[in-house]
Amino acid sequence: MNLLALEPETRSPFSKTVQTLIQKHGLDPQEIFMNVLESQEAPEMNYWMMKVLIQEHFVSPQQEVAKDAAGETVKPMQAACLLGNVGALAALLESHAFQGDVCDREFQLAARIASKQEDQGLLGVMMKYAQEVGGLETFMRELQSAPIQ
Repeated sequence: MNLLALEPETRSPFSKTVQTLIQKHGLDPQEIFMNVLESQEAPEMNYWMMKVLIQEHFVSPQQEVAKDAAGETVKPMQAACLLGNVGALAALLESHAFQGDVCDREFQLAARIASKQEDQGLLGVMMKYAQEVGGLETFMRELQSAPIQ
């Protein structure tokens, strides 16, 4: 699945960049992951950097990245929506960075964040993912129902 329809050949430079950051500059893959998650760079860069970190350097796409004001865990997918990072979100969706399916709490929470921010790019990627896994209709129905507590 390639939600942003990017050419796979464009991945190589990003793989080399991550490798250099880790080997030559001694950066921790976790630190790079957080930087990519917070990045405002082009979606293509954030997408490939996130994919490389998850697939080649085994950074967990489901880890806790913060706590919200109520003390609830914030996962990378939710953070990507809060930060408007479409590239990271697409990579996280493809890596199934949430528990359950498109109608379950983690996915719906991220979708509600994107919806509240009225970010059509984020919502479009989430809808495309839901369609690819055969759950667009149920995803949309859940998104229109009452907010997640």
